[in-house]
Amino acid sequence: MRLLSIVAAFVVAMWAVGAGWASLRAAWAQPSPEGVLRTASYAVVLLAAFLYLGFWVYAADRGAGKVHRRIAIYERILKRRDQADA
Repeated sequence: MRLLSIVAAFVVAMWAVGAGWASLRAAWAQPSPEGVLRTASYAVVLLAAFLYLGFWVYAADRGAGKVHRRIAIYERILKRRDQADA
């Protein structure tokens, strides 16, 4: 299930890049508040997808003992997840 969610997040990120780029080009050609808002929305979706993907990469590296510099937000999430499992 985790693998499916990771693949889905990657697909969403790639979709957001393509659609966001097209939206940015349209907003650049004819600026409007709607175009800027649409472009910003795609950017937020892209950021959320990559934060999600980064979390799972960090969790895998942490589990393998390869983390040299801890990321506080990911550590809090992992700590909360570990407490829920206990």
